[in-house]
Amino acid sequence: MKPRILAVDDDERNLALLTAKLEREGYEVGTARNGIEALQKVKDLHPDLIIMDVMMPQMDGYEALRRLKSSEETRYIPVIMLTGRADIEDKVMGFEVGAEDYINKPYSLQEVAARVKSLLRMRALQTKLREAERVAALGEMVDGIAHEIRNPLTAIGGMARRLFEGETDPQHKEYAQWILRSVERLERIILRIDEYKRILTSTLAKGDINNVIFGAVKDVKEFIEGEGKEITIKTNLMPDPPPVNMDYGNLKTALFNVLQNSAEAIERKGEITVETAPAHDQTIAIRVIDTGSGISGDEIRKVFNPFQSSKFGSAGLGLTITYRIIQDHGGEIELQSRKNEGTTVTIRLHPAEK
Repeated sequence: MKPRILAVDDDERNLALLTAKLEREGYEVGTARNGIEALQKVKDLHPDLIIMDVMMPQMDGYEALRRLKSSEETRYIPVIMLTGRADIEDKVMGFEVGAEDYINKPYSLQEVAARVKSLLRMRALQTKLREAERVAALGEMVDGIAHEIRNPLTAIGGMARRLFEGETDPQHKEYAQWILRSVERLERIILRIDEYKRILTSTLAKGDINNVIFGAVKDVKEFIEGEGKEITIKTNLMPDPPPVNMDYGNLKTALFNVLQNSAEAIERKGEITVETAPAHDQTIAIRVIDTGSGISGDEIRKVFNPFQSSKFGSAGLGLTITYRIIQDHGGEIELQSRKNEGTTVTIRLHPAEK
């Protein structure tokens, strides 16, 4: 997914030049012409970075920046301020409000592009750090959750089974069956918690990713058969891929979770394709492409959060576990999707050093 940048300037010529330069650099660019319009565009675009002029009609850059930094949803978006003012007081004010960088007009488009690249790199590192902290906090609490749920759940399940087996009233029997189904769902969540605890540390050794893919595909085919769906799984894999440092069991779990979510996103009949190929950044890319229901842009940013519910990622820890495993392998995972058009998950792993 291309990084998204919001450029804000009331000067049409400056805005056109800046947009053209950023698009040539490979960014998706949205534009606004004053602070009020910028705040609205932020809600729609969800930018990874904002470049904003200071002097604008209706609402200047300082006030727009102040509002961005006062909101929990937008305070972590890096902002570069553009201004024709050279006074040190103006720069100090911008930094005090929360700007990450300041560029004086007239500016070099090449310099702007370099600063954008630097700030996006920094934001990516900060995002990974926040994700790691959130996942670590989750790891500390799962033990308590599993223990507190498991004991009463065992009692509820046992009593419900006795009621179901001994009940003669059809209505009461149905009630007991509903309880049993809910117990089974909770038991599956606990299994995921136990699974999460097991993968907190990966032991890496050189291995063949094709073997991992074959194992995960075999397991998900069994899952699909149990669901009674007509889903074809196709593989298009690199022959003799370079070895990757990996934990076979954990990496297979990560890939299975992705495949399972793809299968769940397909209502009755569809197709899942798994392919591997060299990526432009010298990594090996594993892509899982499905013809499922897809998800909206807002949901994409949340699918790796614990217990996030969506059509693609059902409520649970599956994709959180996957995210953690890929992190442990020094890799990256990203998701591209459109509502009713399917989903593509890309995992990038670095080949092992010779």
